[in-house]
Amino acid sequence: MSTCSVSKGCFVFKPSTKKRRSSEKAAHDFRSRSDDAEDTELRFVTCQSLWNQIKSETEQIQEDLNKQLLDNLVSFLSRSHSEFQEKTTEWTCRMKFREIPTAALVLGVNVTDHDLTFRGLSDALQDNITPYIALLEAKDCPGIKNLMQKLMGQLMNCDIDVDSLEDEDCVQVSQNRIRCSMSSLISWYENVTKKTDSETPSKKRNSSSRHWQSPPVIVIFKDMESFTTKVLQDFIVISSQHIRELPLVLIFGIATSPMIIHRLLPHSVSSLLCIELFQSLSCKEHLSTIIDKLLLTPRFPFKLGEKVLQVLINIFLYHDFSVQNFIKGFQLCIVEHFYSQPLSVLCCQLVDVKKRVCSLSHDQCENIRRLPSFRRYVEKQESGKQVALLTNDSFLKEETEKLLEDLHVYHENYVSILRCLHVFTSSLPKYPLGKQIRELHCACLETRVWETEEYESSLQLARMLNKTDLVTMLQQCVEILMSSSGKEFDKTVEKLKEFLTQFQNLEVAEASQERDVSVSSQKELQKKTDLYHLQKTLLELKESRRSKKLTKFEMLRFEVVDYIDSLVRDFQY
Repeated sequence: MSTCSVSKGCFVFKPSTKKRRSSEKAAHDFRSRSDDAEDTELRFVTCQSLWNQIKSETEQIQEDLNKQLLDNLVSFLSRSHSEFQEKTTEWTCRMKFREIPTAALVLGVNVTDHDLTFRGLSDALQDNITPYIALLEAKDCPGIKNLMQKLMGQLMNCDIDVDSLEDEDCVQVSQNRIRCSMSSLISWYENVTKKTDSETPSKKRNSSSRHWQSPPVIVIFKDMESFTTKVLQDFIVISSQHIRELPLVLIFGIATSPMIIHRLLPHSVSSLLCIELFQSLSCKEHLSTIIDKLLLTPRFPFKLGEKVLQVLINIFLYHDFSVQNFIKGFQLCIVEHFYSQPLSVLCCQLVDVKKRVCSLSHDQCENIRRLPSFRRYVEKQESGKQVALLTNDSFLKEETEKLLEDLHVYHENYVSILRCLHVFTSSLPKYPLGKQIRELHCACLETRVWETEEYESSLQLARMLNKTDLVTMLQQCVEILMSSSGKEFDKTVEKLKEFLTQFQNLEVAEASQERDVSVSSQKELQKKTDLYHLQKTLLELKESRRSKKLTKFEMLRFEVVDYIDSLVRDFQY
C-alpha cells in the first residue's frame, strides 16, 4: 500500500488475525516464566480449575440477579405480542395512535457491564420468544440509513438456521444488494412468517416449541443516550407508520435516567411510544452479592488480603462501578498468586491437602520454613518442637497438614461469625462498622476488630436495642449458624435459643412486677398525709429513680451483647 501522500488521506493498517493460544501454550508460558519450575504444571492446572469454578459461579450469580428483570421483560413482550396477534380493542386503540411497545431498561452508569446484560437478554428472548432480535449501538448508526442497514443485516442473519441451510432459496443475501427500507423489512418479515407456516408439521412443531407464532421483531438500542436525536426521531416516526404490518418492539438501554427519553425526543415523537419502565439491580448490590458468594464462603480456598480487596473496591466505587472489572481484577490476583508463589500448590480443596503436602520436596519444605507466618508459629513452640519443625521434613509435613486443616475450619467459622456480627451492626445509627458486610470484612482483615473504637461504639449502641430488634437479630443468627458447615456451633445455637426463650418469658414477669411496684408506691403515698413525710417519700422515690437498678430485660440484653462479643473474640482471632 502506498502512503506517499499523507496529506490526501488517512491510511489504516489492520493487524493480522492471530489464533488464540492453546492451553498447552499457556501452560508452557506459565512454566517458562516462573522463577521456580517445580510443580508449575500442577500450579497451572490448579489455577485454571479454580478460576473455572469461580467463573461458573459468577455467571450463575449474574443469571439469578437478572432473572427477575428478564422475566418482567418477557411478560411485557408477551402482553404486547398477544395484543397484536389477537387484535384486541386495546391494541386497535394503540394502532389508531400508532404507538410502539417500548421497554425503557434502566441499567445504571456501569456501562461496561451492560454488554453482559444485553447478551443474556438477547439469549433469553431468542430461546423463548423470537429469533428476530437486533442489537444496535450508536457508533454504528450515525444516520438513519446506517441504522436500517445494520438492522436488516442482523435480522436476516437470524433467518438462517441449521434446517434451512439446505435450501438454495435461503442463501444469505449481501447487505449491499438489499434496499434498506421499512417496506423491504416488512416484505422480508411476511415471507419469513409465511415460510414458517408452510413448513412440515414436524419442523413447525419444533419451531413453535421455542418461538411464538408470528414472533415480534425486537430492536434493542444498547446505549440510547449516545444516539443522535434525528436518528431516533426518524426511525420511530417511520416505524409507527408501519406498526400494523410489523410487530415491532423497542428496548432502550438507559444508563442515567428515564427522563432522557423526553429530553432526546419531542412530545410529538415520544407520544408514538407506549413506554414501560424496568429497573435493573444496582451495581452496588450486584457487587455485594459477588463478594458474598465468592469471598465470604469456604468453598474457594483462595482469599484476598485487606489491601488488595480495598484497592479493588475503591476502583469500583470511585472509578467505573463495573462488576465485570472487579471480577477481572479478582482473576488477575488469582493468576499472579499461582504464577509467583511456589507454595500456591497448597491453595487447594481440603480433600487434596494431604496428597499435596506428602508430595512436597525438600526445597518446598524450605520455602515453608522461610514464610514469616510460619516463623512466628515456630517461635511460639517449645524448643524440642522448634528443632523438629526446622530440621525434620516429615514432621514438618504432618504439622503443615494439620495447620492447613485448621485454616479451612477457621475460614468456615470466620464467615459465620462475621455474618452474625453484621446482623447486629448493620442497622445501628451511623453504621460504626459499615452498612455493607464487605466493609466489616475489610475491618476484620485490617486489624483485630474488637480493639477498634468503632467496635466499642457498636457494642454501646447494641446495648440500647429494643426487644423486638434484639429478638429478630438472635433469630437471624440462629439461622446463620444452623446453616453453617462449621462443627463448633452446636453449643452456640443452644445458647442463642436459650436467650430467645428468656425473652419470651420476660414480658409477662416484667408486667406483673411493674404492677406490684405501682400499687405499693400508691399505698405508701396514701399512708403519709403530713407534709414532712410526704416530702421525704417523694425524695426517696426520686433518689431511687436516679440509682435505678437494671431491669431483667436490660440485664439480659447486656448478657446477649457480651456473648456476641465473646464469639467475635474467639472466632475472629
